[in-house]
Amino acid sequence: MENANKIAETTTVVAAENCISTAVDGETVILYQDDGVYYSVNEVGTLVWEMIQQPKTLDEVSQKVVSEYDVAYERCQRDVSKMLVEMVDEGLVRLDE
Repeated sequence: MENANKIAETTTVVAAENCISTAVDGETVILYQDDGVYYSVNEVGTLVWEMIQQPKTLDEVSQKVVSEYDVAYERCQRDVSKMLVEMVDEGLVRLDE
């Protein structure tokens, strides 16, 4: 990826098929089955994770987060992009540019 900290707003993201997850007290725990490692995400991360169970663009995800939380679109998009890049690096998310 040309900018390791950013995903283009039109890039489609989707949760990897080799992950299972469950919600616990407002957070989500994700198991990456390939290596048995667990990850957890907070309430906003849970919303993002739920959305990307089906392919969505970064813009679609960001618009939904902005509609649910008091955050500016630009900051939201930057933060969601950063989270998704980290998830891609861990094998939890696939990109379709």
